[in-house]
Amino acid sequence: MKIAIITINYNGKKDTFEFLASLSKLRTVNCEQHAPPLEVKTIIVDNASSDGSVSEIKNKFPDVDILQTGANLGFAGGYNKGLEYAKIWGADFYLLINNDCLIKEENLISKLLETFEKDPKIGLISPKIYFAPGFEFHKERYSKNDSGKIIWYGGGQFDWDNIGSKHRGIDEIDKGQFDEVAETGIFSGACVLIKKEVLEKSGPPAGGFDAKYFLYFEDSDLMKRVKDKGFKIYYNGQTSIYHKVSRSTGIGSEITDYYHTRNRLIFGMQYAKSRTKFALLREAVKLFIFGRRAQRKGVLDYYLGIIGGIDEISKPEYPIKLSIGIVNYNTANLTRKLLQSIPKASDIEIIVLDNGNLDSCKDWIKDFPVKYLQNNENEGFSKGYNKTIKYALGEYYLMLNSDIEVLPGSLKELVKIEDELKGETVLGGKLLFPDKSDQDSVFHLPTIRGAFKEYFLAQKGSYFMYLPKGEKPVKVEGMVMACLLIPKKILNKAGLLDEGTFIFFEDIEYSRRLKEFNISVYFVPGAKFIHHHGSSTKKVGWEKSYALLQKASKHYHGKIYYYLLTLVLKLGQKLGRVKTPTCRWVKD
Repeated sequence: MKIAIITINYNGKKDTFEFLASLSKLRTVNCEQHAPPLEVKTIIVDNASSDGSVSEIKNKFPDVDILQTGANLGFAGGYNKGLEYAKIWGADFYLLINNDCLIKEENLISKLLETFEKDPKIGLISPKIYFAPGFEFHKERYSKNDSGKIIWYGGGQFDWDNIGSKHRGIDEIDKGQFDEVAETGIFSGACVLIKKEVLEKSGPPAGGFDAKYFLYFEDSDLMKRVKDKGFKIYYNGQTSIYHKVSRSTGIGSEITDYYHTRNRLIFGMQYAKSRTKFALLREAVKLFIFGRRAQRKGVLDYYLGIIGGIDEISKPEYPIKLSIGIVNYNTANLTRKLLQSIPKASDIEIIVLDNGNLDSCKDWIKDFPVKYLQNNENEGFSKGYNKTIKYALGEYYLMLNSDIEVLPGSLKELVKIEDELKGETVLGGKLLFPDKSDQDSVFHLPTIRGAFKEYFLAQKGSYFMYLPKGEKPVKVEGMVMACLLIPKKILNKAGLLDEGTFIFFEDIEYSRRLKEFNISVYFVPGAKFIHHHGSSTKKVGWEKSYALLQKASKHYHGKIYYYLLTLVLKLGQKLGRVKTPTCRWVKD
């Protein structure tokens, strides 16, 4: 059984360190003593911190996976990234816990897991949560002996008349009055264990929280969707944690004023009864006239339709420099040769995905220091590589086909050029056949005009692939994806590969998208890679490959343009000055 512990860090280095140190209490119970044994992974989602968090977390806690979002995505977006990463790892349960929490008891996870056994409809469970000692709202009310016994969350309900969560027992001294295990109305976003089926079935947005909330009410939105799907929310008062309340936003801060005001309107206007919506409208008018500055802005932004978070300019820190993604489909021997050709380096991680069980790497992959993933069936080129992108931690992501071999110095050359270009471009290396002869790998985006120029005017490279001249990096329109380096910030901007096709045209579509975003593509002849061209598609078979190619071409061009282009290609074959195959872009 796999448990993913996920927390978010945003310039909260001190709290995150203390939280990670407290996790040591869970180790013995989490693993050997539990039946079945548990495999636990801790994931820190860093929301583009600027306080040096990433490098220090990596040094002090090397076993923790640090996922850099590249921007402040807030609570909702940050946790969604962590959930996505944990899902690819294969987690059965997700423990979401704030970085300003502290583990109090070693049986936290085991007690929460036991609760799920009571009813298969249980989807989420939160423990009892105390104010961390010294972080109570009303310190003057309590004696020194009460410290660490003041309840912050003991279960609760959602107040639909006033649109807000109500914690049971808040500010009370714990005397055992909330020690039961029972169904409750709300969970606490500060600490909740979620069964994977909840995220699979709780409806859009798929896989977690609704990112439009950014901060506040994203847990209420999930609560509503979860209950609508028939899942139950439980409270376990037999185990507990400490919480240093509102460390990220601050109690009564402008951030709290803004997001609480705006998101309460978003949530209430979507889910509340008409009478309550009218009351919210009346209150919004009052806040807009008499409220604090951030409250007035929250009201205004709601009615202007401004959702999500505030854009911030930052230079995020990544735990490693380069992630290499490799997808194997029926080419295990070539994948092994590729792994053997990659030099060992502390700032490189390698992710290998077996895209189906045919000719997999499973039996020998443990001999290599890689992050290994498996699909039960072949999900196609784009879906496979997108999974490795989502599971990558590096600042730069290098896509390598399984039939590539890396020649000495090539990875360093790509990283060096990308650094010189300030991480603002996509790079591709020079491909060679196994006999070291040159292989065409650069293209212009395919158009009718380009096909006419290639066939009838004999202008090489206008439609079919070509190889640029010279030994210096040169700007091009597009390159095949056998070897392509994409910085994470470009992936965050331009998006992942198009999953509308099973195979073929994903490199062309991505090149077109990069052009739309004004992102340059460079061919780097000094980075050289051997490419055993067509290794995977040969296993698929020519007829099936051609059918997939036609389908992908229609998806990219649209039917009308596809048929017009096909007509030009056929005429070019018969009447043109250049005789070349009409089937282009045949991939590996």
